[in-house]
Amino acid sequence: MTKGFFKNNKNSKVKRFLLFLLLATIFWVLTKFSREFTSTMHAKINYENIPETAALAENNINDISFDLTANGFEILFYKFKKPTIEIQVGKYYTNEKESFTISKNDLLRLVASNFNRNLAVKNLSVEQLEVRLDPIVLKKVRVVAMTDITFKNGFKAVDSIKISPDSVTISGPSGSLKNIKTISADLISLKDVEKNISETVKISKPNNEVLSVKPNKVEVKLAVAEFSQGQFTLPVEVINLPPDVEIKLVPQAIKISFDVSVNDFANISKENFRVVCDYSKRNVNENFMLPFLEKKPKNIINVMFEPKKIDFFMFK
Repeated sequence: MTKGFFKNNKNSKVKRFLLFLLLATIFWVLTKFSREFTSTMHAKINYENIPETAALAENNINDISFDLTANGFEILFYKFKKPTIEIQVGKYYTNEKESFTISKNDLLRLVASNFNRNLAVKNLSVEQLEVRLDPIVLKKVRVVAMTDITFKNGFKAVDSIKISPDSVTISGPSGSLKNIKTISADLISLKDVEKNISETVKISKPNNEVLSVKPNKVEVKLAVAEFSQGQFTLPVEVINLPPDVEIKLVPQAIKISFDVSVNDFANISKENFRVVCDYSKRNVNENFMLPFLEKKPKNIINVMFEPKKIDFFMFK
């Protein structure tokens, strides 16, 4: 019975002590935070009401700092709730100028609008706010096809890829568009192709600075055919040979191989080719020349020479 009494009495003393400690802490906090402080604050700048004919240029200021004099509770509140400055761009901007300036007094007024009238705002981090804009411009750029195409065995592309239209008009801030030379169509991925390709492909904006792409779709075409290999043995002719120079070629004829579509194979003959070596471009030290086709059909690809060089001997 006696032990319980002392135990209860001890607990009540601890509780009273903690209560007084809590009250003292609250009183200290109220006393401390009721006093005035000056603290450095940061405000975020929001640019609003931007005209459709312009966009914000790079490197505009996005926040500023200043000193705020207020009691501790208000300082603590605005530390958590970061004040914002709303710049109504349309109020200041004109098409004739690419920038405008907000004076220090106007800037102070915009900052102070976040606080009660009795709070003092001073020592802005900038003397004035210069806002730069880029006019919205139109620019014509070439379209580039992005492809991942594999062909069925024996089939190949007859010609290069055709894009229609081959260019589009993009719009955006002049500063952001100046380095854009081409724009890519979405990827075309096809496997085991054996027929002509005709795909309507969307063009995506390359970045957020590009506001529009017109038209935003293009047609990508690629002619495909089955190919066969052709071969001919053809005589070699020499051009630009001085009249007083006599040479002998080794060999005097070379074998050429090429790929041609099955549909055109029957129309290819030796008469469609002329193999020449240019004496003025000869290798003087090793006495050889490189053959090339001075005449050939338009519809052949992958032309190979065997041998790849022609030796020559001079007669005096």
